[in-house]
Amino acid sequence: MKVLKLTCCLLCISMMVACSSKTSKKTDPQPDSTATVEVAPQVFPVTVQTLNGYFLKNTYKLAEDTSCVLFADQASFDTAFGVAKTMNNKVDKPEFDKDVVAAVAMKATKTKTEIAISKAEKVGEMINVYVEVTTGDALTYTMQPLVVFSFPKEAGINSVNFMMGGEVVKSFPLNVPATN
Repeated sequence: MKVLKLTCCLLCISMMVACSSKTSKKTDPQPDSTATVEVAPQVFPVTVQTLNGYFLKNTYKLAEDTSCVLFADQASFDTAFGVAKTMNNKVDKPEFDKDVVAAVAMKATKTKTEIAISKAEKVGEMINVYVEVTTGDALTYTMQPLVVFSFPKEAGINSVNFMMGGEVVKSFPLNVPATN
């Protein structure tokens, strides 16, 4: 009788072990409390105003074939540009106290060339300015491709990036203090 009890006990134990190994315990994965979630910064459009009625002075030397420049004040602006006033055009005056004033210029060329700002956007603490250059036919004269523009100063912006072909071609620090 002892052998029968012992056999029954062993049989019960082996059945319990076999049953418990076949059922797996499913647990939901717990989120890692140390994981960081990166949130893409929001993108907001920035209004750009073209400033008409200016030409690049021939005393102002461009650093590269295509130069992107920010101007801090009227004096620095006046060293680079002259007023091209005619009877029919309007000369737009930059407002340095409320706007960031910038320009994109290229070296003189005998190919019809236009520079345009396709868009500008605020991404986090920076402004990205998208520049497009289109070229056309050969000319019999030399032209100076140029676009002068401004956009509103915005609190908390710390840099301006000029983008061409999806890449940053020039970046400038900008210190517009954040407001509380």
